[in-house]
Amino acid sequence: MNDIRLNRRFVETDDEEEACRLLFNAYYETVFNTVNRMLRDHSDPAVDADDIVSETFTKAFNKRKDIQEPEKLLEWLITSAKNLMIDKMRRFRTRTRRLPSETVGSDVDLESEASFASTLTETDTEYAEANRYRVAQLLRLLQEKDREIVVFIRDGLSQKEIAERIDATPGAVEKRWKRLKIWVVPVMLHLEALIDCLPEENDRKIMERYLDGQSLSEIAKAIGISRSDVEGTVKRVVADWKKAARDNPTDPVFALVKKERR
Repeated sequence: MNDIRLNRRFVETDDEEEACRLLFNAYYETVFNTVNRMLRDHSDPAVDADDIVSETFTKAFNKRKDIQEPEKLLEWLITSAKNLMIDKMRRFRTRTRRLPSETVGSDVDLESEASFASTLTETDTEYAEANRYRVAQLLRLLQEKDREIVVFIRDGLSQKEIAERIDATPGAVEKRWKRLKIWVVPVMLHLEALIDCLPEENDRKIMERYLDGQSLSEIAKAIGISRSDVEGTVKRVVADWKKAARDNPTDPVFALVKKERR
C-alpha cells in the first residue's frame, strides 16, 4: 500500500539522509519480495534481487524531485524494478536462445533480436506481466500499421497470416518488418536508458508519461504546456531515437549522447 503522506515527504524533503530512510523503511520489503518472487526459478547468479532493488532505489532517489505523482511511488518502484530485471534476464536468455534463421535479418544483431523475440513471446506469468508493460510502451512509439504488425508478430502469426489481416502481400509484410526492426529492436532493448539520457527535463517527463499510457492532453495539463507542444516533443524524440538506433544498433544511447554533444 502507498503511504501518500510519506511519499510526499520523500519527494519534498531536502534532507537526503531522511529521504533514503523514508523510502527504504516503507517499501524495501515489498519491492524485494516482488523481485525475488520473479527470480525464484532464474538460474543466473549474475541476476541478483538485492542488486536490482538497490539500483531501483538509487534511481528513485536520484529522480525524486522529478516525481510528478508521489501517490503512485510504490507502483513506480515496482515497474522500475521489473524493467531492470527484464534487462538483466534478457542478457542471460540471449546466451541460450536464438531465433529461427528465417526470422532474422542480416542487418540486425542476432542476440538483440533474440532478446526482442523473448520479450514479445515470454510465457512465464510474472515475467510476462513486466514484458507486457514494456511491449505496451513500444507500441506507443509506432504508427498504426507498424503497431498492427508488431502485435501480430507478438501473437505468433506468420507473414502470410499477417498479410491477410492487413490486406498486403507476404513480401510487403517482410519488407516492412525488416525496415521496422532496424530501429524497433535497439530502441526497445535500451528504452530506459534512452529516456534517462534525454538532455531536457521536460522531454524526460513527457516521454515517461507518454510511455506510461497518458494521453497528450493529460500530459499537457500535468506539465503546464500546450497539447501541440507535447505532441511535437513526442514526434521529435521518437525521430531522434529512430536515427540513433539506425546509426548505432548496438548502442543507440551512445549515438544519441554523441549527437547532443555536437
